[in-house]
Amino acid sequence: MKWENKSHELDLVADKLLQKADKYKYVYLFGAGKIGISLRAVLCAYGIFEGFIDNDIHKQGQFKGYKVYSLEEYLKKPNGIIVVAVGEKIIPEILRQLEDVHLSKGKDFFLYTEFYNTIFPVLSVYLFDKSFINLAQISLTERCTLRCKKCAHGCFAVDNSTTKDLTLEQVKKSVDSFFSKVDFVQEFVLIGGEPILYRHLSNVVEYIGSRYRKQIGIYSITTNGTIVPDEKMLKACRDNEVMFHISNYSKTIPGLANMYKKLTDVLKNYGISYNLDKEEHEWMDYGFDHVDRNASEEELIRVFDSCKTPCREVRENRFYFCVMARSVAENMGFHVGENDYLDLDALPGDKGKKELLEFTLGYSEKGYLDMCNYCYGADMVKYPIPVAEQEEKAY
Repeated sequence: MKWENKSHELDLVADKLLQKADKYKYVYLFGAGKIGISLRAVLCAYGIFEGFIDNDIHKQGQFKGYKVYSLEEYLKKPNGIIVVAVGEKIIPEILRQLEDVHLSKGKDFFLYTEFYNTIFPVLSVYLFDKSFINLAQISLTERCTLRCKKCAHGCFAVDNSTTKDLTLEQVKKSVDSFFSKVDFVQEFVLIGGEPILYRHLSNVVEYIGSRYRKQIGIYSITTNGTIVPDEKMLKACRDNEVMFHISNYSKTIPGLANMYKKLTDVLKNYGISYNLDKEEHEWMDYGFDHVDRNASEEELIRVFDSCKTPCREVRENRFYFCVMARSVAENMGFHVGENDYLDLDALPGDKGKKELLEFTLGYSEKGYLDMCNYCYGADMVKYPIPVAEQEEKAY
């Protein structure tokens, strides 16, 4: 979307939400499981978390120190809203349950993906005067231990022996710039490449944790699971409540199953939380190695607006809408999109909150990214490919 009225693009959306502002000050999470528990930190930070709703009678009452209600108990409560925080398979059942008691989607309840990606960021600025971002990442290194043919970051094109990682000072600058403008981020992720290759990783974990941990819901590292961190790194992660996201490519690379076992055993021993993905069976092809739309401005705006990627990235003072567009352009030598970012250090005072909000939700000067010309965007789902096929033998 092109900026037409910068810092005021969402005023009408906000006005509509604020007509029922009191409802949004009492938020209940339907689902006292892994998803719900991971999402409560944001609501607690804003003082609007009222408790969980759950159908499991064994959780009702008190669970992990929080109040858990049955739906029947919730219906007797004063005005509020429900955020449905359950896995995809259970969502239809919960929606039916809520609709059966005459609650309406978009009015009385919301799916957590919609709420945290589009609704709460607006409320955060217009109701609470705070900047909120659902997901932000720092790519510490483009080097990787694997060479996946269709890597969404183009890391297969990187020469590990010559590619330069971010310096520790660059990472600190990135973090400081980001948190000077963002009051709270639901999840802040250290990524790569393979981030455990980054030699200053423990210093980065401690720096972020000591200064900004209270502004982060989930503080995490995404890894392919091929390296077990050293003791210094493990202690830093434990002390700063870092969670590990572990990709699962064992279908294509069977030898990785043993690595995952070693890594998860070590994480358990140190009391570090982790999430080992289910075995992945396919990826989607973004088409970076062969798509060239030669598209008009209108077509590129359409591609961008339909994509809605959640993958924001901070890199020094530069805030990128799509981490893949930035990394692929650099790693695969496209040499486009060098200016497709928001300069955090140049954001103007209080107006900067709305400008950052609008950029995060898809507004920009051009209304698209240059790399949209070389990407399938939302149509990637039409092009399934084998997961993590290697350019050369790995594990």
